[in-house]
Amino acid sequence: MTAPVTIELSPGQRGTVRPVLRLVRVGARWAHLALALAIVVGVFVQVYLIGAYIFGAGQGALDAHKTAGFTAHGFEVLVFVAALIAWLPRRDLVLSLLLAVVGTVQVALASEHRWVGGLHPLLALVVLVLAATLARRAIRRHRNTALAATPAPKDPVASGNYTRLERMEEEAKRDWKQRE
Repeated sequence: MTAPVTIELSPGQRGTVRPVLRLVRVGARWAHLALALAIVVGVFVQVYLIGAYIFGAGQGALDAHKTAGFTAHGFEVLVFVAALIAWLPRRDLVLSLLLAVVGTVQVALASEHRWVGGLHPLLALVVLVLAATLARRAIRRHRNTALAATPAPKDPVASGNYTRLERMEEEAKRDWKQRE
């Protein structure tokens, strides 16, 4: 009997999958941050546009408010997708999902009237807080990743990368210690 033969379906590509996946996740993390910041800006733009409409800017301001709202809602859903692709921590995944759900409910309430319709601007504040929280957490995460990636400073004396003045200061310190 002969030994079974192993057949590789994709020979030679085994080592390239992880770096590519890592790049996709890093890109998704940056997209998550950018989308969260865009939502924060979008909420402020929407407040301005609806305020302009209320104070007489005309139908164009209301149409721009609606367009900005649907764009922001698209970003809210994309934040959740980016969080899934980036493989973010559980809390960020839950916050991203909550942002997409609250944003969807907020858009659905835009066509309601009276008391129920009043929840539309209230939920806009919730969307703003959620997006700002996600952006703050993403900025902190990027900052911590950047700090962890920087190499520790080398000893200037051992590497020879210091100036003549620094060399003289080191010699003076050694002399002072010897006198003590």
